[in-house]
Amino acid sequence: MIGSRLHVEITGAGTDLVLLHGGAGGAADLLALRELLQPGRRIIAPDQRAHGRSPDLGELTYAAMAADTAALLDELGVRGADVVGWSDGGILALFLARDRPELVRRAVPISANVSSASPAPAAVPQEALDWVRDHGAEGMTLPAGRDELAGAAEAWPAVVRKLQAMWLGDPGISLADLRGLSTPILYLAADRDVVRAEHTLAMFQATPNAQLGIVPGATHRVPQTHAGAVAALIESFLAEA
Repeated sequence: MIGSRLHVEITGAGTDLVLLHGGAGGAADLLALRELLQPGRRIIAPDQRAHGRSPDLGELTYAAMAADTAALLDELGVRGADVVGWSDGGILALFLARDRPELVRRAVPISANVSSASPAPAAVPQEALDWVRDHGAEGMTLPAGRDELAGAAEAWPAVVRKLQAMWLGDPGISLADLRGLSTPILYLAADRDVVRAEHTLAMFQATPNAQLGIVPGATHRVPQTHAGAVAALIESFLAEA
């Protein structure tokens, strides 16, 4: 099974919470948020394929990473977990809510996006897309712990090229998909996020059972720089019946 090939950190005991990191990173990126959410929970924090300490398994797409995550949760016997994901991890949380709703009780995508295809507003400014297109491996450092894998540094430029293709392409989930979700969703974003506010608002408006929270004075790295504020919003949402 693919899921068992992912590096995963499982900590604590209690209700299950799945914590999904962002692109070009790893589970260690959300350590501060994990520690705040830890009490009373078993937190499952995988490194996605070609991220963190997990191997490069070939194809790198949101669909493939969501399938890996679902396979891991199946292997662990998880059902009805709370799923919190940042950036690319937030997109994966939405994939799981759409494709495997039995795995997800509530979901919190942080600074996530869906397709920019009409009628959705553009997800990010054009200059952000230009940066992704123009910057290769020299603009993205190895995720924490990846240097422990044999050959990972040499293979990193190839991984970055796959990331660029994924980020510049369609993610594979749309506003229309959000309209069909049955899972309660809390969308979190920052007031200075790279994901455009109009896009986040459109996601919120398209989703039944959705809530929206905006953290002031923050950027796309909001779960790292404002972990306390993000954790408080998450805790309040997860505590609802």
